[in-house]
Amino acid sequence: MNEKKDKKPTKKAPIAPVLKCLELFKTVTYPIARLSSVRTTAQIIQSEHGMRFVTRKNKVTKELEITRIK
Repeated sequence: MNEKKDKKPTKKAPIAPVLKCLELFKTVTYPIARLSSVRTTAQIIQSEHGMRFVTRKNKVTKELEITRIK
């Protein structure tokens, strides 16, 4: 059975607006499949707005946690 047909479409949370509004030392979680998009967006926000982020991969839950540190 084709797994792609069985999956329901899920609404993706926007990355840039969420990271820009993230309060200091708060964490948001994204699916690990969006790893490159989240890291790229975080780098752009860091260079444009002076904010700093730390990312952590949780391989068990297959999630990416991103925390604002500055």
